[in-house]
Amino acid sequence: HTFAGHFCGRHKFANCFDAMLILLDLLQLLIELAFPEAAEAMSEAPSASLFRIVRLMRLGRLVRALKAEIFRSLSEMIHGIAAGMGTLAWSIVLLMFFLYVFALILRESLGRKAADNVYELFDSVPRSVFTVFRCSFGDCNSATGVPIFEYVLPTYGPGYVASSSA
Repeated sequence: HTFAGHFCGRHKFANCFDAMLILLDLLQLLIELAFPEAAEAMSEAPSASLFRIVRLMRLGRLVRALKAEIFRSLSEMIHGIAAGMGTLAWSIVLLMFFLYVFALILRESLGRKAADNVYELFDSVPRSVFTVFRCSFGDCNSATGVPIFEYVLPTYGPGYVASSSA
């Protein structure tokens, strides 16, 4: 593209608008650097970046392009992802419910007695939820790298470890 082709061609209005945004942002940056007191006075004025929202309307053309036959499978994938969001949200709610219940149980049992390397992981409900979340995804180690239930075993016995880790 040449300069004239860019600013006088088929997309001249969009390209001129983009150039205007760049110039406004450059002008705003120069004012902020050269005249900091003027920049503070202008802080109440709307930013030139607000005009970027108008650029989002240009994405409407992309949506029209997605209706072409070549993008049919992509469109179906996007619809499938959007349709699965409700199921994903409810599965996260269900997971958090079970994590919370187990965290309360472990908070009441492991967070009451001051056992080394165990008490600080279950001393509050939020910390207990975080620890149970970590353990449910495989990182059930203390800060030193030793599995948490290696510390639980001497204090609470093998029956507690077997029932908690199962």
